[in-house]
Amino acid sequence: MEIKNILYINLENRPDRKVHVEKQLESVGLNGTRFSAIKMANGRVGCSMSHLKCLQLAKEKRWDHVFICEDDITFTKPDVFKAQMAKFLSSEHQVVKNWDVCIVGGNNLPPFQQIDDYCIRVTHCQTTTGYIVKEHYYDKLIANYREGITRLIHEPEKHIMFAIDKFWLQLQKIDKWFLI
Repeated sequence: MEIKNILYINLENRPDRKVHVEKQLESVGLNGTRFSAIKMANGRVGCSMSHLKCLQLAKEKRWDHVFICEDDITFTKPDVFKAQMAKFLSSEHQVVKNWDVCIVGGNNLPPFQQIDDYCIRVTHCQTTTGYIVKEHYYDKLIANYREGITRLIHEPEKHIMFAIDKFWLQLQKIDKWFLI
């Protein structure tokens, strides 16, 4: 698999971050399309809605995968990332083979399962800086995002439970989520 469907989320009033993300993607041989971030009074809701709209767009276009990233993504070691990503995407490892989501940068907590030198299987990985979702998983993640957004709107003080990268933790415990 080659990563080809890339959306980066960027606020209209942050052209500096647009330049940053485009340079970062170029450093790893990728070319993304800008998605105009949804700006709301509650930034957590706007962030969640932006990610939701990216997934819905990928579903509408019938992409076999989508790489969604935020405009602050930084590839500190581009060559290492490219090598690890290539190993992951071409892996014949039984556990990795039918993955759902691959996080390319996250804040991971134990427990997790070391798969190989290029990835781990996660159960508690936060941060939506960058991740790849396979088409078969769009509906499940869209439903999760929608529920999290609804709950976040009604109980904004409980963002520690309903923010996008907190609410998706329940899926990581049961599905095939990996971190490069």
